[in-house]
Amino acid sequence: MLGGTVVLVLADRTCPAIEAARAAGIPTAVAVPTDHADRDAWDRAVRDALVGAGADVVVLAGFMRVLGPPVLERFAGRILNVHPSLLPAFPGRDAIRDALAAGVRTTGVTVHLVDATLDGGPIVFQEAVPILSEDDHGALAERIHAVEHRLLPRVVALALAGALRVEGPRVEVDADAAARLPRPRRALVSVSDKSGLDVLGQGLADLGFELVSTGGTARALRSADLAVTDVAAVTGVPEMLDGRVKTLHPRIAGGILADWRNADHRAQLAAAAIEPFELIVVNLYRFAEAAAKPGIGLDELIEEIDIGGPTLVRAAAKNHGSVGIVTDPASYSRVLTELRDRGALSDETRRGLALAAFRLTAAYDAAIAEELGRRLMASPNAPAASAASEAPSGAPEPMPERLDMELERAASLRYGENPHQAAALYRWRGSSPASGPFADGAAPLQGKELSYNNILDASAAAALCRDLRGAAAVIVKHGNPCGAAEATDLPEAWRRALAGDPISAFGGVAAIRGTVDAAMAELLTGLFLEVVVAPAFDDAARAILAVKANLRLLQDASILTAPAVTLEVRSAGGGVLATQSDTRPDDPSAWRTVTARAPTAGELRDLDLAWRICRRVSSNAIVLVRDGSLVGVGAGQMSRVDSARLAVSKAGPDRARGAACASDAFYPFPDGLEVCAEAGVTAFVQPGGSQRDAEVIAAADRLGAAMVLTGVRHFRH
Repeated sequence: MLGGTVVLVLADRTCPAIEAARAAGIPTAVAVPTDHADRDAWDRAVRDALVGAGADVVVLAGFMRVLGPPVLERFAGRILNVHPSLLPAFPGRDAIRDALAAGVRTTGVTVHLVDATLDGGPIVFQEAVPILSEDDHGALAERIHAVEHRLLPRVVALALAGALRVEGPRVEVDADAAARLPRPRRALVSVSDKSGLDVLGQGLADLGFELVSTGGTARALRSADLAVTDVAAVTGVPEMLDGRVKTLHPRIAGGILADWRNADHRAQLAAAAIEPFELIVVNLYRFAEAAAKPGIGLDELIEEIDIGGPTLVRAAAKNHGSVGIVTDPASYSRVLTELRDRGALSDETRRGLALAAFRLTAAYDAAIAEELGRRLMASPNAPAASAASEAPSGAPEPMPERLDMELERAASLRYGENPHQAAALYRWRGSSPASGPFADGAAPLQGKELSYNNILDASAAAALCRDLRGAAAVIVKHGNPCGAAEATDLPEAWRRALAGDPISAFGGVAAIRGTVDAAMAELLTGLFLEVVVAPAFDDAARAILAVKANLRLLQDASILTAPAVTLEVRSAGGGVLATQSDTRPDDPSAWRTVTARAPTAGELRDLDLAWRICRRVSSNAIVLVRDGSLVGVGAGQMSRVDSARLAVSKAGPDRARGAACASDAFYPFPDGLEVCAEAGVTAFVQPGGSQRDAEVIAAADRLGAAMVLTGVRHFRH
């Protein structure tokens, strides 16, 4: 670090420094003035001791005696002293007391070359230390000594390297010589998530790193018996504004942003006596977690916005050619291993860490913008929306002008929709588990890896299952339900759902609205299924289902909760479409009967279920339900009458008779209704709104069917 060896520790009396040097095996000398005939004899004795030890540079640190001509002449320009003020202000023995008494706002530290004048000689470096209103002698002295302990060794290293050039009253730093000094190993560690911090700190300390830290992180490192340099000791300024300002200082930023490949940068750091950092370990205040706390106020939430952290992270990521930036505790082990094995982080590792850091700050800012956008625009003082952006009464809320989507990869998939397509599962950072089975990126409880299509079908099955009531079961194939039923118990619901289309159910994805127990598990093992989604699986069920080694089990507690309005996005020809999810509950009591015959109570129950299933079926959607079970589906056809024919065909003549039918949008012509009614369907629910509504209603009356209009459509493309 110093680039030299301490060859002698000399004092004018026995003192702790002498004892410490002896304990460390460093030669010592004690030159007691009273042991010599006069002052000149004492000076010569000091000179001879220094010369005899082979000293090149003499450093005064707490040596409270004036050196005479024999020493000054022999070591001219090579004696360094540190003084606790900004010389020439407050020279002498009591500089700190004098500065406080004078009422000045700033004092500092001076390292200078010693000449015959008291506390004089050319100044090498100075660093200011502010005097705070609450400072007493002890507090100010502590901060000044911290600067002295940092600044003096750096100047000694420059002197030993021959990097100090005296030009009259000034001392210039030879940039080339300074740049050849060994780069110190320093790590700035300031983390909110302190998991693994003790292991990381110990590993870095073992590798010779100086740990520079702040606040709670410094306390945690010290509690692990690690030596820590406080950031305030580096900056010379204590943290302020309730901790809002700690690391925003040139002595921190300069040490991070200096490109060590740039000779001019190295020279500027040397001239400013700033030590570079090799490693920055920072993670951020947990804003998203704070925002999720019930009842947290805006002012309290704003205090959870990290300022210094993102600044450090972005600075280190920008300068990743010279600095490693670690933002995730999961990276600690890999970083330590590489530092031990290679001696430094590889270019590849630093690039990867930098990309992760930029993604972190981008996500962090996006989360803040989204949350504050919602809160600030909802506050009483928020600006009113312009007339152009106001939504009509009863219309959906206007979409945001800017949509920042921050996604993190939850899983790499074997392939996409087809084997020649790459694919991965991503999740919204901070998304709530209530959003669905993949919100938290959880892996299956058992079974092989999920495929792209498995995930789509499992999501569709879980979404429909949430719309059902009581004990219920759903079977989905290629995104559409082929079975669904509500019953008094889960086994009965499953049997009825499976009866809806047992051929299509083979290789499907099931969702169960309740805890899967042994009895339910036995039924599930009777059919080849790809995935089963349920709120829970008890131990007995897990043991039974384990015989199906490839069957994936997904636990999704959200099945038992009401769906929330979320944002759905999909790519479209180079653009991205975003829409509010179609989760607004329907109210059958608000439906309007438009036929001469009103639906019976049983028909109304089936119409309600058919309408809830209908919104999860691809358009054009026709859904037939009888006695609480799905019996026929027509999905994704280009004409509604073809969907009607398909639904009737799936149901068959026996099950279509007496069924209720839901159409996701209006009937453009009576033909779709007529196909169903001629097969025995007796009740219909549809949005209405067609120019031919009167013809369609007349056809229903003619065929003796009941029809209700919802006023709401449920297209799903």
